[in-house]
Amino acid sequence: MKEITEAIRQELTDLIFNYYAEECEVDRDSITMDTNPQEDLESDSLMFVELIELTSEKYDLDVKLQSIGKYLLKTPMNSMKDVVDMFCKIYQYGNEIVNQ
Repeated sequence: MKEITEAIRQELTDLIFNYYAEECEVDRDSITMDTNPQEDLESDSLMFVELIELTSEKYDLDVKLQSIGKYLLKTPMNSMKDVVDMFCKIYQYGNEIVNQ
């Protein structure tokens, strides 16, 4: 299990916000922790999968989409805070995210 430091959390937050800003063609400063990725940014599941792959490569994480899918069934992503929290858990727990 990897440790989530404040620096790692901020790095993940920046990565996620920058990704959504670029992919959704919105100003980075318009995205807040309360922003709903689907409703406010019109993101889709393919973008989410690409973000998972990008993060997995950057941090050398071995996580299966099936594990993330199971986690998402019980924890919906209704805000950017939810997305950041989930990516912190992916970083920390990998495939064990389903047990969190």
